[in-house]
Amino acid sequence: MIIASEFDGTSAITALDRVTGKQLWRTPRRDNITFSTPVVAHVAGKDQLLISGAEKVASYDPANGKLLWDVAGTTHATCGTMVWDGDIVIASGGYPKAETIAVKADGSGKVLWKNGQKCYEQSMLTHNGYVYALTDGGVMYCWDVADGSDGKEKWRQRLSGPVSSSPVLAGGHIYWANEAGTWYVFKPNPEKFELVAENQLGDDVYATPTICGSRIYMRVAKQENGQRREWLYCLGQPESAKAAAR
Repeated sequence: MIIASEFDGTSAITALDRVTGKQLWRTPRRDNITFSTPVVAHVAGKDQLLISGAEKVASYDPANGKLLWDVAGTTHATCGTMVWDGDIVIASGGYPKAETIAVKADGSGKVLWKNGQKCYEQSMLTHNGYVYALTDGGVMYCWDVADGSDGKEKWRQRLSGPVSSSPVLAGGHIYWANEAGTWYVFKPNPEKFELVAENQLGDDVYATPTICGSRIYMRVAKQENGQRREWLYCLGQPESAKAAAR
């Protein structure tokens, strides 16, 4: 289990044995409040623990916590989890400024491209060489990830923000919600924004949907009699309907 504790005090990433709780390693981080969750990805031929924030995009060896590489990027604070495609990693943030950046994850320190867009609380999504980003202001972007593309903007689409929920790709569709409870379902199509459905569920949404089998689980909130109440929805075809269809 890997824990990032990053605040305006003694900060570090710590690995614990999940069975015994014994500390396996602890790597100091800059004393700077930031919120991104670390993620382990197999990129550039090795497992890398990726994290952004504290004005760095960084990679560590998940086996021992040693720094593999880092480059200047994003801003003081980020929240979203880094994403990757091939040997390229992408991070976005943050506070107080805004930046999305793509880095070659081979230790060369090569920044492939960057722009001034921001996905602060939400993560982005990569698929087949492209990254999809719904920014804080509610604009959907599709950028080309590839080395040499300079992060070319394939398209943009004005939707609605603000945004805290992260996207999920399942069954050939991307599911994404804004904080107002508007749910967008669209195709991962780099040629155009291809909306499949737009629905309202809840009055505010911060959680990312979870998909298991043929069902979608969504945690939303509604205002009822002046009180905010949270609800968990399970959407899917009932087993009885599936049996009847067979």
